[in-house]
Amino acid sequence: MQTSFRIIIALASLLLAAPALRAQPIMASSELRRGMTGFGLTTFQGTEIDTFQVEILGVLKGALGPRMDMILARLSGGPLEHTGLIRGMSGSPVYIDGRLIGAISYGWYFSKDPIGGITPIAHMLKVATREHSTPSQYGKVLKLDEETTRLLGGEGVSTLAPLGMPMAIAGFSPQGRQVLRDALDAPGIQLLDSPAGQVLPDQEVPFAPGASLAVQLIRGDYSAAAIGTLTWVGDGRFVGFGHPLFLLGATNLPATGAYIHQVIPIQTASFKLGTPAGAMGAVRQDRLPAIAGTLGATPDMLPVQVALRSAAGNHAFHCEVLRHPELSASLVRSVLFNSLEATEKIFGDATLRLHSHIALADGRTVEREQVYSSGIALISAAIDAVQPVGALLDNPFAGLTLDSLHFELEIGETLAQARIAGLRLSPPDPKAGQRVLLQATLQPYRAEPVTERMELDLPAHLEPGPFVVRVGSGTASASWEVARRPDAFVPRNTSDLLALLGRTGAADELVVEVFRAGPGFTVNGRELPGLPPSALAVLSADRSAGHLGPVQGEVVLRRTLTTDYVLSGEQSLDMTLRKP
Repeated sequence: MQTSFRIIIALASLLLAAPALRAQPIMASSELRRGMTGFGLTTFQGTEIDTFQVEILGVLKGALGPRMDMILARLSGGPLEHTGLIRGMSGSPVYIDGRLIGAISYGWYFSKDPIGGITPIAHMLKVATREHSTPSQYGKVLKLDEETTRLLGGEGVSTLAPLGMPMAIAGFSPQGRQVLRDALDAPGIQLLDSPAGQVLPDQEVPFAPGASLAVQLIRGDYSAAAIGTLTWVGDGRFVGFGHPLFLLGATNLPATGAYIHQVIPIQTASFKLGTPAGAMGAVRQDRLPAIAGTLGATPDMLPVQVALRSAAGNHAFHCEVLRHPELSASLVRSVLFNSLEATEKIFGDATLRLHSHIALADGRTVEREQVYSSGIALISAAIDAVQPVGALLDNPFAGLTLDSLHFELEIGETLAQARIAGLRLSPPDPKAGQRVLLQATLQPYRAEPVTERMELDLPAHLEPGPFVVRVGSGTASASWEVARRPDAFVPRNTSDLLALLGRTGAADELVVEVFRAGPGFTVNGRELPGLPPSALAVLSADRSAGHLGPVQGEVVLRRTLTTDYVLSGEQSLDMTLRKP
């Protein structure tokens, strides 16, 4: 009875002291002895902070790394005898004799008793005191294939591993959930449908040790947030989890409170079912011992709008995703994919026209148009649409900040495919300056062939000799150009990058090129065609680097015709240009 009374008195004093916890005494792991008892704080339901009992079993030397110990403890009280350790408890602070020793953070899968690891508070506080400036280069999410995981000694039933993170999600379909899981691709992440669906803006959550702490990844019509527990608050900073989220190092992620609906007991790994609540601040560090951040202002998130038009009607979805060069594009892809699946189908015959509008903070924009027609048209569109987003977020140039993303998609449920089956030129050996007729035969899917005609006026200044006339889709033409002058597709500044991202060849465009083979150069990205042999010799001997690039041939004429089909295949023929 006296022990319970001491716990209540200690808990009350801790909660009253929460705004000034910097002065909260701590206990080093070297002071701990087997059999010492204390208590921990966590939230089992709602926002109320509960207590549980802790018995120290020992200290595992170097368990987290060189000179980084882990404290082994047995927990009891509340639902723990029934649930075992609970995912979402990560960060729950533990106190011995009124002194903070660390946070519950590790456990064993299939453990029959609630025995787990505590990350010492000294390691966690070091994370909190690191510089909180926004990084110029973020860390990357570690992705390991199965073989690498095996060679590194992957997670097993006998491995003391991080408790894992319940990822509270809302608005995601089964396939959309899988795309989101692949986007996160971090060990221990467990996607769970949130009962409340969205953020609870009016829900008050205590900001004190033991309260639930969430890291918001997506909010709006879709929601995703990793849920753990707050360990320490003081001097405008906080520490939680007791293990990393994604191990990003210096970062800038939105931190919120969380409402816990229920603890779900599972034999393998019980978990807290929760929903992110009011904003609390920003996660500035994501490192091995803990996540840490600052109270107050939350990071700005990236607005994303998806507008769909189809036979089922018009639909619009709005959300925001966190800003991160490695994570944002994947999260946007999951949002786009889920919007498509929620209103249409993912597999089966479809033709989809996509318009992407990417707005930058300085007023510049990137506009992209593309059309897809296949049994996986919607998947292809969702993948292609976000590639420029990743390029802009993780680019080597300064001054590019995304303001918003807007995707418009028009979807039909029939195929509009055609293969370029033939090419004919009349006359076959024309003269310079002459008008010629080009006929391209298209073979639509399960339909009669179609002939597209185009008149070309050959430039009068062309020297007689061999040329190639080739025809393909806008997509094929773009690949020809990359092969012809690769140096022109290496951006040297932000303007180059934006121009390249907006330079897409549409798959429904029929592109005709008259091409002449021969060596050439680009100088600082500018093409110099038709150079005399003497100039070519001088440039070839230039040993300076960075401004010269090779060019394989010259396109002397290019024409584009928009068709009713998504085109595949290419055709070409040799043409000998005669003297006038």
